[in-house]
Parts: sequence; C-alpha cells; structure tokens
Amino acid sequence: MRLLGLALALGVAAPLAAQTEMARPLVTANETILRVQGVGRIAAAPEVMTITVGVVTTGESAAAALDANNRKLAPVIAVLREAGIPPEQIQTSGLSVDPQFADTRNATVDRILGFRASSAVTVESRDLASAGDLISALFDAGANSISGPEFAVAEENIERLTRSAEAEALREARAQADATASALGMRVARVLLVSDSQVQMSKGNGAIVVTGSRIARTPIEPGEITVEARYNLEFALEPLPAR
Repeated sequence: MRLLGLALALGVAAPLAAQTEMARPLVTANETILRVQGVGRIAAAPEVMTITVGVVTTGESAAAALDANNRKLAPVIAVLREAGIPPEQIQTSGLSVDPQFADTRNATVDRILGFRASSAVTVESRDLASAGDLISALFDAGANSISGPEFAVAEENIERLTRSAEAEALREARAQADATASALGMRVARVLLVSDSQVQMSKGNGAIVVTGSRIARTPIEPGEITVEARYNLEFALEPLPAR
C-alpha cells in the first residue's frame, strides 16, 4: 500500500495503452453497433502521358561513345521542342558510360573491347491525341530505347476527383448501413465513428516495342484512370418504434 501511495504521490504515468486508447462514443442499452466499409470509385480520362526515351551508342573510347551519344540525342530533343513540349517538361533522367569487357573467364586480366554510352530524357505531354505520332517521330530522329508510357490525370484535377470518390464511399457506406438495419428490423440512429479516408489512384501503363529504322504511327491506348477511396464507419442501430 505504501508503494502504491508513493506512486500516486509522484504522479507515475498510467500504462501507455490507457493513455493512447481512443475515446469511444457512448452507446445506449437499446443500440447495436454496425461496422461497414464504404468504397467509392471514380473513372477519369487520362490527361498526361509520361515516357522516358533515350539513345544508346558505342565507341572505341569513352569519349567517342559519349560524343556519338550526344550527337544522336540532339535531334531527339529537337523533335520534342518542335512538338511544342515546354522545356520544364523535358528532364534528363539517365546518363552513363560503361566499358564493355571481353569474355575473360579463362584469363587473368579483363580486356576492354569498347565503351557503351546511354542517355535518356523523361518527357511529359498533355497532347494525348498526338502521342503515337510523337513516339514514332522520336524513333525516326534516332531514339532507340523507350519505357512507358504512363498515364495520369492533371495535378489540378486530383483533389476534385479525390473528393468525388470520398463522397461516393460515404454514400455507399450509408446505403450498406440502411440496408442492413432494414433487414434486421432496425434503423440507423446515428454515426459513431468515421475513419480517415484511404485514397488510391491507378495509373494507366503501356508498352511499346519498335523494330526497324522507320515505323508507322505507334498505337497508344490511354485507357482510363481510377480513383478509389475507402472509409470505415460505425453506425448505431436502434429498434424501430413500436406501432
């Protein structure tokens, strides 16, 4: 008892679980708690395409490989500028120069056969109608590597789509609660708890395979973007009033 009194006198903290446990809403004797998850999905047309395009060259020396790479990349950049893509939407995303070794598994010294240089730029375009023509033009200009495309909605529209998906999730949760209450001969009395929303946005992805020096228009199918929001809610159900 003396130890307990000393602990209280010194203000010893309560256990962590007791400190951090979230306060629960009070439920009356005639109420029943119902937990549901509401999911809302909004489909949107892609508005932005991102691709990474580059060139790969070789040379007897590192300088020769890099010089050839620079010369080959220049017309690729020119095509992007002629297409009206702003400079801030063209970003260097990779540059490397590496030695290429002979197969020397049975030798004591590695032998360098030459050098390989690669460079790439990441490009963002909102002109999806001309995306296929742009990609074809880039390869005609000398590009020989590409990854993407990746599609997304414009940044200024993300919040609007998110709010729409969240509202749909809440409506769906309430519809679930009303249907369950009706099936039980009860009604929704009130909302007890609403969790933070969890929002996910899908990104359209594609793959491009190119062979040959000149190609026909590259087919691009943007598909659609899906914005999904989830809420966990708790409702208090109560019996229907007696007639």
